[in-house]
Amino acid sequence: MFGRNMERNQGGVSSGLGYMLLGAGAAAWWLSKEENRSKLDNLMNMAKEKMNMDVQPSKEEFPVLKAGHPHPDDIADNKMVSEGSQFGVKYYNEKEQQ
Repeated sequence: MFGRNMERNQGGVSSGLGYMLLGAGAAAWWLSKEENRSKLDNLMNMAKEKMNMDVQPSKEEFPVLKAGHPHPDDIADNKMVSEGSQFGVKYYNEKEQQ
């Protein structure tokens, strides 16, 4: 029982290892040309630039700039600001009652 399972697992591991070695060999062959290495380098640099651009939000889209200064015509925002935070008031009242 135990021996059969080990034989089955060994076959899966060795075939997976074979595919990995085949892939590594193909990548090494493809990267042996200077033209392909420069293509890969350019592709990686473009990917890095795209990722770095998404990390920093633009100042126009940053919502905190609007905080505390609602536009007079923005009724929903004015209502939210006028209601204020009830959490702080409730917390203070609970601490005072204890």
